[in-house]
Amino acid sequence: MSQSAEYIFVLWGSGFDEATATIFITELRRAGLHVKLVGLTQRRSNGAYGLALVPDLTLEQVLPLAGRTRCMIVPYTSTGNKRLRNDPRLSEFFERAHANQARFVSGPLDQADLAMFPADIDKVTIQPGSEDLIKVARRVVGELG
Repeated sequence: MSQSAEYIFVLWGSGFDEATATIFITELRRAGLHVKLVGLTQRRSNGAYGLALVPDLTLEQVLPLAGRTRCMIVPYTSTGNKRLRNDPRLSEFFERAHANQARFVSGPLDQADLAMFPADIDKVTIQPGSEDLIKVARRVVGELG
């Protein structure tokens, strides 16, 4: 990717939703958009149903690119994920991405989860159940395309 490119990232960690991650990655790449799977760790992680995905980059590697983030997909399935809320790298990334007017797509959020995002954020799409997942992914692709 070029130095001036804007980036689309899909966050990945243990217990995240494989269907959401793979559908968004497939639809984004099918549309010709540059998307990278970003791991909370360097190693592969198993999703909520056991499918292991290997990240393209780590969160540390994308922090310098956060200011050029166009969209961040956060496909975790459970509300109240303290591990994410308490990760200072993620807060920093979200702040920098928000400053670039990035949009965010997330799984279900409770009030405490919303604290992960910058206070004045208005571009968070909460993706519904899996039956609408492909429609949501295609709508997001259309809006980004």
